[in-house]
Amino acid sequence: MNIKIYRSTNHEIHYLMSYIGGCMEVMSFIYLYKALIGFMTSNMVFGITSLVKFNFDFESVYHILIIVIWVLISAIHQVIEYKYISKIKSQWHVYAISLTLNCFLMITFILLGNYMIVNNLFLSHPTINVMPLVTIGLVFMYIQNFIIKNGGTKFPTSTSVVTSVYILMITKLCQSLLINKSKEKTNLKFESLHYFLVILHFFIGAFITAILNKYIGFYALVVPLVILIAFCVKIWSLHISQSS
Repeated sequence: MNIKIYRSTNHEIHYLMSYIGGCMEVMSFIYLYKALIGFMTSNMVFGITSLVKFNFDFESVYHILIIVIWVLISAIHQVIEYKYISKIKSQWHVYAISLTLNCFLMITFILLGNYMIVNNLFLSHPTINVMPLVTIGLVFMYIQNFIIKNGGTKFPTSTSVVTSVYILMITKLCQSLLINKSKEKTNLKFESLHYFLVILHFFIGAFITAILNKYIGFYALVVPLVILIAFCVKIWSLHISQSS
């Protein structure tokens, strides 16, 4: 019974994190000057096109600065993992800690974002005032990506890099149609469905949040926050039951 619960939860990690990732990405695109806080390639492109204008103001280095912060977060994560990996007590322990951190980060992101709206701190161009909000979002999305990449299903999916998931979905579906072995065909169809559900959850999260944002601003993220908190409680309960 526990094995079934664990396997089901592994897939839930992918789908719920993709849903929440979609919510965060659309808010960052709307408010953080088209920055995608979980997808550094787009920031590289925006950064290069800004740099070649040779204005040498904050706006011209904004997207490049996002990449620099992301790299620093990655370096800090490697140090923390090296120092504390031996203290992990169950396979759910890392997820529980990561989800707890993200609960607090999302709450802070919502409150700070709403404060900036109320005080008209979002200008027509990026300024240094937006960097605390950007940094919080970057840490949140880094943890999101870490969680889903290590979700336990052994399928190469990631919260925000949905482009690769499209390719994987079509590849596995085509392979399932071409292969003759029934067991392998079933496995390939299941994997293709998994990738489809990852994309679908991301789309639903982004779509709903974009609609709610028109009416309640950053409070549109309260829906994914509630989901995140509920899932965090579930993971902590799994950790406690497994470690005991």
